[in-house]
Amino acid sequence: MEQNLADTLFDRFSAGRTPAKEDFNASKMFSLLEDPFGVWCSFHAPADQAVPETNRYENLKVRTDRHSRDAWIREHFPGVVFITATSDTERFQGTLKAMSEGQPAIANAALWNLPKNVYGAVNLLQRMEGGSSIFGPYYYRIVQFKRAHDLKEHYALQVSLLNHILAEIQGFTPRYSLVELKGKNMQVDYLEHEQRLTRELAYFRAIRDGKVKPEAHKPPKAASAPWRVYANKLMAETKDLQMLPHLSTEMRQCLKIYDMYSTDDVARAGLAKLQGLLEEPYASDAYYTSVAYLHHKPVLRATGHFPPPTKKHNLYFDFEATETFTKDNVSFVYLIGIWDKEEDKYVSFVAKTPEEEIKIFEQFYDYVKEPADTALYHWTDYEVRKMRKLAQENKHDSEKLNLLVSLCYDLKVAVNNAFYLPAPSFSLKAAAPAFGFQWRQDDCGAMDSMVYFTNWLKTGNDELLNKVLMYNEDDCKAMLFLEDKLKNIEVLNFL
Repeated sequence: MEQNLADTLFDRFSAGRTPAKEDFNASKMFSLLEDPFGVWCSFHAPADQAVPETNRYENLKVRTDRHSRDAWIREHFPGVVFITATSDTERFQGTLKAMSEGQPAIANAALWNLPKNVYGAVNLLQRMEGGSSIFGPYYYRIVQFKRAHDLKEHYALQVSLLNHILAEIQGFTPRYSLVELKGKNMQVDYLEHEQRLTRELAYFRAIRDGKVKPEAHKPPKAASAPWRVYANKLMAETKDLQMLPHLSTEMRQCLKIYDMYSTDDVARAGLAKLQGLLEEPYASDAYYTSVAYLHHKPVLRATGHFPPPTKKHNLYFDFEATETFTKDNVSFVYLIGIWDKEEDKYVSFVAKTPEEEIKIFEQFYDYVKEPADTALYHWTDYEVRKMRKLAQENKHDSEKLNLLVSLCYDLKVAVNNAFYLPAPSFSLKAAAPAFGFQWRQDDCGAMDSMVYFTNWLKTGNDELLNKVLMYNEDDCKAMLFLEDKLKNIEVLNFL
């Protein structure tokens, strides 16, 4: 009887096929909300422009989360059935069979409603008594596990979609689903999210069917992989308004109403027209940045900020830090890298454990031989904030750390105050490439570095650490490269 019911449900909700490109996976809710242009690309961009990029950081988080989640489920739901399968079809069939059997809890489940083009994976289905479903005097509710501390918007909508699919299958709509967060759980009220869910699914269909083309994000992350490279290239080639820093969606829309669709259009419109449409400083920012693009040269914003002070010793430094993967580990700075301009070399200090973190800052301090004649250059205030925090936590080293802080000079602030750049933002990853700098590795960014470092600790494979060191060295050298370029390049001066 149970098997017949399971087979009937499978035939109905699979519609004789498996999930396909035109179907919406609940796990893609974040992409729909945060990267709709990437969703558009998956349907309408040339397929050969997709560039797969391994997200090592996310993969490590997922593996860590899965292990912790499964252990928690076994502890709190004795007798739980884990669905094991070699295909999506088998997983859905196994889920339906377990539901028909009335299992108390079903982990690693799958739910489909392919006639309505939706499907998704469920961490746990929990049997609840008292309702009347197609299976009998019980029903199931959704339990999802998230590594965040708070319930995010896309979590609630994702769970609500899974709840909607579940309701169609079992003929009973649970009002509440459960989301297990770090240190707490929260209920998601389906009725509170039903209308928003309907709108977002309609938005997906409009994107899929070519009725809507969302805006991309600002390069160098115009879209998520595998469409990041394509989207960045497209924004640059079309001189999209996303290439202008600071403008909001509403501001870009305002410019388009007045037939300004590209940075060239903005540059040719003139400052006076921009000032009639946008408030300051947005009008000047948009105009002079567009002029910088048009002439491939920086535009002087104000004097007195650049070049930075030069001393006897000039060090360009950057930190790499871990994040917390589980409740048992802590975040700490594991690498301090320095490009020594006068010595023309890269120097690094590595900490293997949180306890060694303060030691590499002591090594950093010791490397600064003549503080009065040394300048420490960095990009953004992260490094300074970190050293101030460590100074408060380590009274023994507070004098050394505060001295290091006193020698620091934020190059990003200096460049931002002095120039309009032909770049979509003042992040180092956007500003340095605008003048020709390239990082040597395509497969090692800030998040990848954490994973390589973690795996180096586990395996002792120095090739992994060397990738981290090369990435950090390039970060340090990018600052000096950009500084030298801006010192020597012809600058447009409208002052």
